Amino acid sequence: MVSTITNPTAPALLKWDYTPDELRKLTDKLIEDGKQFDKQIEEIPDDECSFETVIAPLGRKTENEIEVIEANIDFFQHVSPNKDLRDASAECSLKLQEFGIERSMNKKIYQKVAKVIENIKSGKFKAPEDPEDKRLLEKMDLDFRRNGLALPDDKLAELKELKKKLTNISIEFSRSIAEDKTTRVFTKKELDGLSEDFFENLEKTTKDGEEAFIVDMKYPSYFPILKLAKNENTRKTMMLAYGQRCKPNLDRLKEALGLRLKIANLLGYPTHSHFKLETKMAKNPKNVIDFLQSLKEKLQPLAKEEIKKLLELKKQEKEELNQPYDGVLHDWDFHYYNRMLIEKEYAIKDDEIKQYLPINEVTEEMLGIYEKIFSLKCVEVKNPVVWHPDVRQLEIYDKKSNEYIGTVFLDLHPRDGKYTHAACFGLASGFDKEDGSHVYPVAAMVANFSKPTATKPSLLKHSEVTTYYHELGHVFHQICSKTKWSRFHGTNVERDFVEAPSQMLENWCWEPEVLETLSHHYQDKDKKLPSNLIESLIKTKNVNAAILNLRQIFFGTIDMKLHTMEKEEKDLDIIKIWNDLRKEIVLIENLADTWPITTFDHIMSGYDSGYYGYLWSEVFSADMFFSKFKPIGITNPEIGEKYRNIILKNGGSRDAMDLLKEFLGREPNNEAFLKSLGI
Repeated sequence: MVSTITNPTAPALLKWDYTPDELRKLTDKLIEDGKQFDKQIEEIPDDECSFETVIAPLGRKTENEIEVIEANIDFFQHVSPNKDLRDASAECSLKLQEFGIERSMNKKIYQKVAKVIENIKSGKFKAPEDPEDKRLLEKMDLDFRRNGLALPDDKLAELKELKKKLTNISIEFSRSIAEDKTTRVFTKKELDGLSEDFFENLEKTTKDGEEAFIVDMKYPSYFPILKLAKNENTRKTMMLAYGQRCKPNLDRLKEALGLRLKIANLLGYPTHSHFKLETKMAKNPKNVIDFLQSLKEKLQPLAKEEIKKLLELKKQEKEELNQPYDGVLHDWDFHYYNRMLIEKEYAIKDDEIKQYLPINEVTEEMLGIYEKIFSLKCVEVKNPVVWHPDVRQLEIYDKKSNEYIGTVFLDLHPRDGKYTHAACFGLASGFDKEDGSHVYPVAAMVANFSKPTATKPSLLKHSEVTTYYHELGHVFHQICSKTKWSRFHGTNVERDFVEAPSQMLENWCWEPEVLETLSHHYQDKDKKLPSNLIESLIKTKNVNAAILNLRQIFFGTIDMKLHTMEKEEKDLDIIKIWNDLRKEIVLIENLADTWPITTFDHIMSGYDSGYYGYLWSEVFSADMFFSKFKPIGITNPEIGEKYRNIILKNGGSRDAMDLLKEFLGREPNNEAFLKSLGI
């Protein structure tokens, strides 16, 4: 169990009691200091440019020091209870981002970095011997070149103009989705199957003389209707409206594809995907396409069986209702019959399970499991100095050496103005100072689990426990990492690997011994989740998993297809490409006369040529869990320490594929992932 202390080790450089004006002054000082520092680098004579004079100072100042303060400033907009401070934080964060972009496009700094490489090649200075120093030089140079700074001035100006246009289109695309006001009107009869609380916040109107409700297309309205509405036409009408939103985004996407291709070509890459994948685990489009194709071929036979089972349910229901049965699982049928299958075959109800999962007990047991697996000691700080009374502070130590390795904050309940999802915020990365001492990391888990009431503690659904394990996975990736440069610390790994350590830890939430350990009935702490409930819950993990994974493969495939085009096609029929691939991969046809790609925001907001990464990292997480932890024992500290010292400790200081191969003792593969789905 977690012990407590009263004299914490102060987290490096972090402060929680800024005023809005202090935050603005700090931001201005940071920008001014950055400009002065850059000027010093720019003035270094070319023949004195070496790793020690250029690269190490850039690493220390720009990445080690400045980024910690920037993270601190940015964090307030997500968690501060003070609206003025949140607003100041957002304002300062934007200023710092703009300054960061300006610095990343500083050609004079790039020329000094290039001169370092030239001087090393000529033998004037020695190449860095430390592998992490060498990697720092390589990555810095690559970042500048990928920003176009090796281009002639006229081409660089063209690149900037293309990027500006692309940014504006991306903003318009996302804004179109966010500002969409599409609604549909349904009578109470048409919404038969929805619970009473669904109607509480809906605006009332009339339809054909009957009382009716206005329903928008947001998730809290859309998914309950797809899952629960007994009237098939209601589900179809809702999906049709949902899929016909934001049609102008088709032209925006087409233009964005053309701009991305031009940018890639300017930088010397044949396609946008080649450019994006260069810095990821996958390395090139062929590896991604082969990965998706291989999974598709193995999942489709199981998906056909899953569709057959859902059709049996549909046929049975239609016969009971004396309605015609068409023998087709339509797009608007899947969520409805999927939910029905889980309820009929597994009798799982969230409300029953969460009685056994009060948040305080789950937290204590969960941290205990992390302590055991990773040979850690978690010590809670009494009366911590934090940004809100709900927040808990933990100091983390190595169990064997008793060495302090980092600080964790837990901010788990909702409040006005707070970040609305669950996430890990890396507030300070670890790094070595010039004098040889080490700065230790700080991470915060921010979530929105229900608040306790006068009669009940905060109770977690099983899905929320899984989220908790996942985000703590990111937290401990930050805490257990130890690197020389903050650029490589913790979760600063390839984008298509960053989720793997967290996805791996989700597997613990489906293990009987862990579920029993975590569970304590809120009215009787000695009362555990009944074994029959645990057994039923575990069985739901893979219900229709093949269909759901094929859906992810479809999203990844269309993303790759659009971004591996080597020529701009003005008459590109994106809707046809979407519909054809949807049927070919998922085996369920897209609803006719809809264009869901116009609201596929991932493709315009950072996951372009990257959507495959969700599945990619999940396959590797399954390989690590089922190949290493499961055979030896899921709480075995021996394998846990090995995992901590290879995967977590190294962060991004080595290629993720090399770390995986060292941990697994072989090349990773998808066998464990497929086996976990019953294939």
